[in-house]
Amino acid sequence: MGKWMDGYLEKLEAKRLKSQQGGGQDRQEVQHSLNKLTARERMELLFDKGAFDELGALTRDARPPLDGKKRPSPGDGVVMGGGQINGRNALAFCLDFTVMAGGLGNDGVWMLADLVKKAGERNVPLIGMLDSAGSRISVKDGYTGLNGLGRLFKYMSQYSGVSPRIMMVLGPCTGPLAALPVMGDFRIFNEESAFLWLGGAMESDEAGTAEFHMEKSGQCDFVVDSDEDAIDKAKELLAYMPQNCWEMPPFVDSGDDPERREEAILDVMPENVKFTYDVHEIIELIVDNGEFLEVQEEYATHLVTGFARIGGYPIGIVANNPDEMSGVFEIDSADKYDRFMNFLDCFNIPIITMVDSTAYVPGDKWERLGIIRHGAKNLHSYSHLTTQKITVVLRRSYGGSNIVMGCAQMHPDVVFGWPCGEFAPTGPESIVEAIFHKELAKAEEKGGKEKRQEYYDMLLATVRERFNIMHHSMDWTSYYMVEEAIDPRDTRAKIYRTIVATLDKQEELPEKKRFIKPA
Repeated sequence: MGKWMDGYLEKLEAKRLKSQQGGGQDRQEVQHSLNKLTARERMELLFDKGAFDELGALTRDARPPLDGKKRPSPGDGVVMGGGQINGRNALAFCLDFTVMAGGLGNDGVWMLADLVKKAGERNVPLIGMLDSAGSRISVKDGYTGLNGLGRLFKYMSQYSGVSPRIMMVLGPCTGPLAALPVMGDFRIFNEESAFLWLGGAMESDEAGTAEFHMEKSGQCDFVVDSDEDAIDKAKELLAYMPQNCWEMPPFVDSGDDPERREEAILDVMPENVKFTYDVHEIIELIVDNGEFLEVQEEYATHLVTGFARIGGYPIGIVANNPDEMSGVFEIDSADKYDRFMNFLDCFNIPIITMVDSTAYVPGDKWERLGIIRHGAKNLHSYSHLTTQKITVVLRRSYGGSNIVMGCAQMHPDVVFGWPCGEFAPTGPESIVEAIFHKELAKAEEKGGKEKRQEYYDMLLATVRERFNIMHHSMDWTSYYMVEEAIDPRDTRAKIYRTIVATLDKQEELPEKKRFIKPA
């Protein structure tokens, strides 16, 4: 090798060594004392061994600080690049808290913007790890630092839906930068160190924490105990997703017989419709090996969403949970449903809706909060789904919930119903009271409350029989139609066969520039 290259290689090696050190040994020790990994340690865990190729390692903050003090700025506080995660190509970035508290500088934000664009152009997943005091914005020679941030948010918006984006909040993330993880598809928070906050006064001790965003704001999808757990969760999520919107999600042989008949499913639902049950029990019985990756587990818990497999095929499950608020729909569960179903449709993942709901909540409080537009948003989104759609009516399918969860006239690929299922505009009890209130009053006049109850029970049984799926199934053109009433024990096999039968289906929407969703 020619000697002329020696000097350059020495300089390159020295620069790379500086980059490897981040903000220096002292800063790395502080990071470890907070039970956080450094940016490079996170990258090493995320990517397959030896598979990470860094981009931008030689970048530095080119603007002299106002106070004249020199501070190390390797990568301008950003570690980023690409490689393989479990053998699949991906791009990732991590904000380095050891470099000026992870503050996002001018070059750093442009690096992130370009990486987002690369992920969209290459059609590969993007993984982000946030650990930053916010934007490093200050006036330097007339520069205010917002231009690159606008570019980053523009690309995050424009390339949304091209490939999956998973964001991990592993430390603070404040100010305008707080929008970045929320613009991803899924957010994973480290319970010990995550803090997400736009600005302003905090009125509780939990404000901005993982718990706050999981239970209150709905801006957190998973809460984990450590950086290592966050990275493991990101890999687990990716396993259900395709590389991009043009591909199908990966099939994985789970070793669980897709035709398995589950006898225990008959023991889950109580005989009396007034009693509740936990829909998780049904989900775990029908999916491969009982493995269900729940999304937003502690948010709007009356609606359950998450990923699983049936016969090795990835699926998304949306299920009303009668154990919580009788499985009703309100504004938070409507938003939770809307976001999840749109993600499934975007990345060709079948959606399985499991219905047992008394509909959307009525009343002045909910009208003031916009329950109508939230319900309309669900209707709008389901009407635009082109992925595989399978509806299973478990028990109650009342009012608007019947439509938004994939009734026959919303054209899912198939509507199955358990024989105990009921379709109705509202609960049978309300209908009996509304229609037969005069007759009930007369019965009470003649025979007292005991006679009234006897007459009420008879009417209720009659109405329930008319609303039952077994009755509705006799009329193919009924508004409340099921295409097949099934034995609950066959639910797994029926879903599996429908997924296989619809793998090649093509569903087209009316041509238009874009749609306008109710909001």
